[in-house]
Amino acid sequence: MAGTFLQVILISRALNLDEAGVVFVLFTLMNLAATMGRFGTDNLVLRRIASGQHGHAIEARWLRAACWAASSIAGALLSGLLTTGLLPLPASAHGVPEAACVGLMTVFYALSVFAGAVLRGSGRLVAGILAELGLAPWLTILFVGAQMLLGKPTVLTVLLALLAAGAITALWALKSAQSAISFPGKIDWVEGLLFIQKHLSSLASLMGTSLLFFALVWVPQLSLGFVGTGSQVAQYTAAARIASFISIFPSIQTSYLAPKFAALAYSGRKEELSEECGRAALMAMVVAVPLLVTISYMPGLFLRLFGGGYQDAAIPTLVLCIGAYVTLFFGQVNTLMVTAGLEHPALVLNAILLVAVAGVCLLGAPTIGVVGVSIASAAGSAVYAMIATLVVSSKVGANPTLVSYFQYVSFQNSPTVNVKSG
Repeated sequence: MAGTFLQVILISRALNLDEAGVVFVLFTLMNLAATMGRFGTDNLVLRRIASGQHGHAIEARWLRAACWAASSIAGALLSGLLTTGLLPLPASAHGVPEAACVGLMTVFYALSVFAGAVLRGSGRLVAGILAELGLAPWLTILFVGAQMLLGKPTVLTVLLALLAAGAITALWALKSAQSAISFPGKIDWVEGLLFIQKHLSSLASLMGTSLLFFALVWVPQLSLGFVGTGSQVAQYTAAARIASFISIFPSIQTSYLAPKFAALAYSGRKEELSEECGRAALMAMVVAVPLLVTISYMPGLFLRLFGGGYQDAAIPTLVLCIGAYVTLFFGQVNTLMVTAGLEHPALVLNAILLVAVAGVCLLGAPTIGVVGVSIASAAGSAVYAMIATLVVSSKVGANPTLVSYFQYVSFQNSPTVNVKSG
């Protein structure tokens, strides 16, 4: 998380506002394409490894091949959209070299996340976090920093730095994943195709859920990129990255709780699942309090880190921070939706909310600006968390919110429990 934050700061300082906005939009589009390219393979492999499914090693190899194929197609499609000018972006985003960089990045970043899921599922949490979140941003900082020392970076050179960082991370992560579990020497590709076909519906739903949830978070930025200005994109991105510190602890929790959630949900241990969720929500809300107070008191101090022209993002920063803190009450509900087999209702919920938020942002961005789309983003995330909580409670029988922790404490301290334990 710190690496991602510093990466955004460095790119903001290396480029002017409009150029930085172009890079941020292209990077978000790449992440959308990479999410599509993973095709749910990361979530499925994590679920099957963590729940101890028989034959998960050979399944991981089949799913890795599927990730390769799907991400290559997604990267090629995105490159085509950029080079043909079908996306309403500035001219600097439509060059062939820029489009090629973004297309290749799609493959490498998708494979890094897949390998990270394998590593986390097999118990190698630190390596999994590095693969998914940690290594690529720090490598990008190194490469862009070198560019700043040697001369003036451009949109293309920054994209090349992101590409190099993604490639190195993917190669290392895939090698580490291969050593984490025993990939078989020979593989029956016909059986692999049958496995993918059998799980095609689940994979599509997992991909759709992840894709739509990511889009729900970043559709305000993309809307500003399509109908606003590069400066507005840069300001919103800075505000969103500052607000992401409110969710820094839940992001860390996800890395080790996702496998545990999958195992508990698979075995039907609803009480333990609720207890884990409640404890996670409490810890996240407590850790976030000093961050929220500090950012709310002096947002300008944080925005100055990004360079000149970002001070107008103070109010959007406050709006996004408050919205992020409200969602902490609902705990790891999004992770639970995916790991507990609720990808189908999550897909429908994400689709409905995405249409609503995208409609507001695309139609209103020219008039409501960065502040308006920030309000739409915060409201969309809160509504999703509330409805998803009801779905989890109904389908799984677990309570992912902060309330479940106090219910557990109250039960432990009840006279009946004390008598039995005595």
